[in-house]
Amino acid sequence: MSEKIHKGDMLECTVDALAFGGRGVARADGLVYFIDGALPGQRVKAKVTSVKKRFAEAEAVSLVESGPDDVPPFCPHYGKCGGCDVQDLSYPAQLEWKRRFVVDSLSRIGGAEAPQVAQTAPSPQEQHYRNKMEFAFVGGGSERSLSLGLHKRGSTDSIVNVEHCALQSPFAMDVVAAAREFCRESAVPAYNPVTRKGLWRFLVVREARGTGQCMVHCITAPGAGGGVVRALGAMLMERFPQLTTFVHSTRKATSAIAFGEEQTAVLGPGYIEETVLGLTYRISPDSFFQTNTAAAEVLYSTARDFAGLTGGETVWDLYCGSGGISLVMAQQAGLVVGFENVDSAVEDARANAERNGVSNCEFVAGDVRGRISRRKERPDVVVADPPRKGMHKDVVQAILEAAPRRIVYVSCNPTTLARDIGILSERYTLRQTCPVDLFPHSAHVECVALLELK
Repeated sequence: MSEKIHKGDMLECTVDALAFGGRGVARADGLVYFIDGALPGQRVKAKVTSVKKRFAEAEAVSLVESGPDDVPPFCPHYGKCGGCDVQDLSYPAQLEWKRRFVVDSLSRIGGAEAPQVAQTAPSPQEQHYRNKMEFAFVGGGSERSLSLGLHKRGSTDSIVNVEHCALQSPFAMDVVAAAREFCRESAVPAYNPVTRKGLWRFLVVREARGTGQCMVHCITAPGAGGGVVRALGAMLMERFPQLTTFVHSTRKATSAIAFGEEQTAVLGPGYIEETVLGLTYRISPDSFFQTNTAAAEVLYSTARDFAGLTGGETVWDLYCGSGGISLVMAQQAGLVVGFENVDSAVEDARANAERNGVSNCEFVAGDVRGRISRRKERPDVVVADPPRKGMHKDVVQAILEAAPRRIVYVSCNPTTLARDIGILSERYTLRQTCPVDLFPHSAHVECVALLELK
């Protein structure tokens, strides 16, 4: 049937479901359509953007009939900015569809039969929940006005100058507005990856909700821009007393990643401290830390409960970051060994253990695959919190060889979680899974899965 459908064609259809990633799913003319900007229950007119052998992609052009869970979006930038996917879907419906994402992935990819998946644990805050956001610079100079904001929906190079963002705190948005104005007045253009000219690249705002501390991390191209960057930091620190540190990093690589290659703490200590479940964590500019502090407490508590610790177990925490889960586990374990390949995160993890008086934690820097294969002790419990791409196949194999009694898998991607569980299922049984919503109004969902040795 796909021969009858072409790019640019218009169709009218009813949306049946929501796909992982936030696009509506409809069926017409013998094809499955993934429609950007469409929600379950809606009837829409959509324009076909691409046609494959078994499915087509489209974008909603107009709404013919509303769906049962439609709600008005609360952000003036919604639909233009790519920060939110499903802001116009009621929050209870978001939670249910996220649960279905997990069930579908475990069944279809992981081969699990009737997986036990709990209702999605909601975020304690539906708005203003993010403690970190990365804003990108573009333009400036004589060509066009400089922009500082978030990527336009569906684009990697167009920026929306967000004046309001209900995911961030009002304070963070005031900081962004002040930085935008300063950088425009500096007449220094943003970095252009094609010409490799310009200075400004990213502005990252991080807040510690438990302590009130705040960091601004400015990432620029290398060169002679240190003076104007220091002036930006001084202006922000003077205008916003809540700001406790300003860090400047330079990045030579052209890839658009908010990660510096050389880093300087221009003002303040160069890090902030956050509290979660009674523990204090040091967070450096490039360290991973959950971006929803209140929901992170739900996530960590769930992982601790799933681990079933009694006080004497040896726990391996793979991809441990700055020790967020490690220190929580250490409260009920005999020994926790955290593995992480980012050196600065390991330094933070060690400092966090010392700061909290935790003496039964060890943190190992380096490639996780190589490090765990050389360990002599055998773990009773393995906790894994890998990036979106999931665990490397060699890490999965090393876990199988170590044969812990329990595996607690914390995942930000149900598809790679299901893939890895499918491999582990040769020796492990999936007991339970709990989705946790750390990102309201987006299609992302975290979940915690418990596997037990057969």
